[in-house]
Amino acid sequence: MKSIVGSFVALSLALVLTGCGGGEPPMSQVSGTVTYKGKPIPAGNVMFTPDVSVAGGQVRMFMVTDGVYDSSKDPSPGLKAGHYDVTIMGYDGKRIPNFFQGKQIFNSYTEEMTVQQGASKKDFTVPDSAGVNVKVFETGDF
Repeated sequence: MKSIVGSFVALSLALVLTGCGGGEPPMSQVSGTVTYKGKPIPAGNVMFTPDVSVAGGQVRMFMVTDGVYDSSKDPSPGLKAGHYDVTIMGYDGKRIPNFFQGKQIFNSYTEEMTVQQGASKKDFTVPDSAGVNVKVFETGDF
């Protein structure tokens, strides 16, 4: 009987120490605004590219509508906590053939960000200099 009780205690202790859920931390959620020249961008994307040291990191891209993005609204919400390069693309929002979100209003802009565990807010201000010599690329029709 002692060996059964001892085994039960050892198993219980192992479950407590390792956690019952498999060890993956919950996904973090990030939301905020994107402005350019003092105004919300009509349409765009905020792309999070993880630092190569983030094990299992995955590039995630979230849509910007009327200057707002929210990872929790994505069909596959969230991203892992860690350090990211964040690339922002902005469009005029006027859909025409071959330009799903409209034409670019500035060249892609990148800055660094550390995503914390849980939910956080991060507002981005794209500098005016990103609008110089804009290279327009077709975004495709979806």
